[in-house]
Amino acid sequence: MPKVVPEYKEMAKIKIIQAAYKVFSENGYHPSKMDEISREVGVSKATLYSYFKSKEDLLKMISISTSQRLNEIFQKSLEGQNSLEPFEELYNNMEEFQGSLHLNFEILSLSSHDKNIREIGRNIYDEKIDVFQVFLENLQSKGIIRDDIDARTLARLVAALYTDIAMQLVMGFDKSEVRETWNQSLPAILEK
Repeated sequence: MPKVVPEYKEMAKIKIIQAAYKVFSENGYHPSKMDEISREVGVSKATLYSYFKSKEDLLKMISISTSQRLNEIFQKSLEGQNSLEPFEELYNNMEEFQGSLHLNFEILSLSSHDKNIREIGRNIYDEKIDVFQVFLENLQSKGIIRDDIDARTLARLVAALYTDIAMQLVMGFDKSEVRETWNQSLPAILEK
């Protein structure tokens, strides 16, 4: 029998994570079943469990993937970027993935009853704040944004705006009004 190469295992994990993301987005985390995820990816449930021991593990991996995407957006921008443009890309991502934004709020809701999910949610939040903070410190050092407020505080304000905008998108508010709110609020928080 041929050996499974590490690249195949990594590709299989990615496919499973993508399938779980789709199922969680469509059904919500709690009602989703591992059977649905295995059907979506086209593998047996036993195969699914050979990669992930639980639905919670899949949620953790989705969280990690989301954090990595956020890091990519802002890391790329640290390399010579001297504007708030990465926040525009962040907004575009929110709009693009509007159908799955509710997962963030579902994690928040579940975290009040589940210690492990609370930890996942806190890690997502902390990583987002860390990424925002590094980016904002960079802009502060270049004199592009206000420096009279600590970068971590500004990062938390931007995260609060992000959460409010995501909530408006989830609830189906008019997209042009939501974008206008984002476009007006971000400079109000950050500009000198």
